[in-house]
Amino acid sequence: MEYLSLKEVETRIDKNYSCVKELEQLVSSQNTDGENLELIVLIGMMYTMYITGVYSSSTLERRIAEIGKKIKFYPSDKPKDGKILIVMSQCGVTGGHTVLVHNWIKWDDMNQYSIVFTDRMGFTIPGFVKDVVQESGGKITYLSGTYMEKAKELLELSQNFQRILLFTDMFDIIPVLAYSNERWKTPVYFYNHADFRFSYGFSVSDLVLNLMEFDVDKTIRYRGIDKKNSIYLQFPGQSRFDAKRADSNRDTDKKIIKQKYGVKEDEKLIVSMGDDFKFNHVIGYEFDTYVADVLKRSSVESSFLIIGADKTKEKWICLKERTHGRGRALGRLPRDEAEQLISAADLYIISFPMGAAGRVDAEKANVPWLRLDIYGRAAEKKDIRVSMSINELVEKTLDVLEGNGNRYLPTADTEIWTKQKWKRKWEEIYAHVTDHDMQIFNPRRHIEKQEIINCQLMQERAADSIAGYIIEHHLRDDMKKELFRLDRKYDMGIIYAYTDYLEQHCQNSTGIQNEYVRLANKHLQLYLTSLRWIEIKQQGMRIEQYLFRQGYHTTAIYGMSYMGEILMKELSVGPIKVLYGIDRNAEKIQAQVKIYKPSDALEEVDVILNTTTISNSELLKEINADNVKMICLSELFEIMYSGEV
Repeated sequence: MEYLSLKEVETRIDKNYSCVKELEQLVSSQNTDGENLELIVLIGMMYTMYITGVYSSSTLERRIAEIGKKIKFYPSDKPKDGKILIVMSQCGVTGGHTVLVHNWIKWDDMNQYSIVFTDRMGFTIPGFVKDVVQESGGKITYLSGTYMEKAKELLELSQNFQRILLFTDMFDIIPVLAYSNERWKTPVYFYNHADFRFSYGFSVSDLVLNLMEFDVDKTIRYRGIDKKNSIYLQFPGQSRFDAKRADSNRDTDKKIIKQKYGVKEDEKLIVSMGDDFKFNHVIGYEFDTYVADVLKRSSVESSFLIIGADKTKEKWICLKERTHGRGRALGRLPRDEAEQLISAADLYIISFPMGAAGRVDAEKANVPWLRLDIYGRAAEKKDIRVSMSINELVEKTLDVLEGNGNRYLPTADTEIWTKQKWKRKWEEIYAHVTDHDMQIFNPRRHIEKQEIINCQLMQERAADSIAGYIIEHHLRDDMKKELFRLDRKYDMGIIYAYTDYLEQHCQNSTGIQNEYVRLANKHLQLYLTSLRWIEIKQQGMRIEQYLFRQGYHTTAIYGMSYMGEILMKELSVGPIKVLYGIDRNAEKIQAQVKIYKPSDALEEVDVILNTTTISNSELLKEINADNVKMICLSELFEIMYSGEV
């Protein structure tokens, strides 16, 4: 959704927070440890996906630790020198998280690395990760079973390693369950790879290693970590491709890549990369408008390609039309191809409003890059490649296109660590802590510009993620019911994402399963519509009054089953006259008004009220009438409930 004011966004963040806090109050009422942990994972995911201003929770981690202490663990082996275990939840072919782990192992060639995955659901480990672990001499392991079984297995496995590195999903509770055990003594490090998200894991982390200098302070102030335990450790910058080979082949690769994407050989190429949501419109920042402005103002013929952006979305289709194909989204590309495209570019632009990976690949290929500093991070203001406004970014972009790209390449005073410097810092950190202890942290809620922007970017995506989680993890009915209650109370968008998810699943199913999912989805939507109808009646609002104020005097009802019958009775008294009903089974229905089939010649009415779960656009294809106005009953109730009257 698009927000009209910053105040509206702040209100949305407060609603998110209130929703999750209310869900959090249920932790103490769960019957078993398993139910408790299941709820805590859901709460963690809610905090992670929705912007609430909360970045950690000492209360929830204490509860996880209390349960974890029940695991019976008696160490039988001693840690082996130079063996390090990386704990990951999942990993994918795309994304900076996976590349970070790969590069870390690649750069630290003095130690042996193994990886253990806590969640094996639906992912395939990329070949380059398997290869680097094998080259290191380590192994890849998968945990299985309940939360407690996975935690016990993790403890047993971990006792052979000298250090533990957490690169887990933010709502992954397995490390806290495991390493809160009183007999666990090996140091645990948490790599803070997503500063903008809530996370579990701080109570069992002897050190927090931060990706950016800015994150060191944020970790201390908002996550509540002790100052001595928050350390800066830059992204290990080497790509998984040989840099010298990339330089020697760059001209050839550039020619091939330009031909592939329809860019003229003498044309300038600008590239950006990121998940589609990282380019979403927020108040004051529109990436596609910036692209169009650059291409319009440039005196040099140029193309602007955006890796990862969804080329089927209207915004990117319009950009392509506005720029005559010179500015366009490419969708997701394999990592190899994305790196080759960045290497062939004359300029790399870091995505905004939310930054994404790619800068390291640009630097490796000696491609200048530019960044928009939305959050006002003081550490970046001295870097010529960082712009403090979109206008400044446009001017610097044009400067590069006009042949001045060398100004924006790394210089001697640019803080980009070499492999040797990174290894020295990692060795210092490695030696800094030799024993494990539980950590006390005191987080505080915080809302500033970053939260305001991220809420606009992530709200709808959050609802989709929670809906998918509910279905894929077979959430208990009582918990699902409570979540849907809170969703209605705080307008979180989960229910609509959930029904969409079911609809997509239905389309991908066959036979009995298809019919089962379709009916389940239909009845859920009708149930939720009924609940909203009750709520608006409790607030003293009436359908006929709303319709009359909108200028409607006559109506027809599409769908004459239970919902249609009740609606007709509701409208029988008042200023709105129901002239007829419409239903595919018209011949089987008896009612107070005539019932037509959609294909019949229909009398003109001001509006048709759709009581079914089928979309208006789908139904209008069947109706034998011109210029028909149709309103879906569920959407009508949402408008009335939200006060948009």
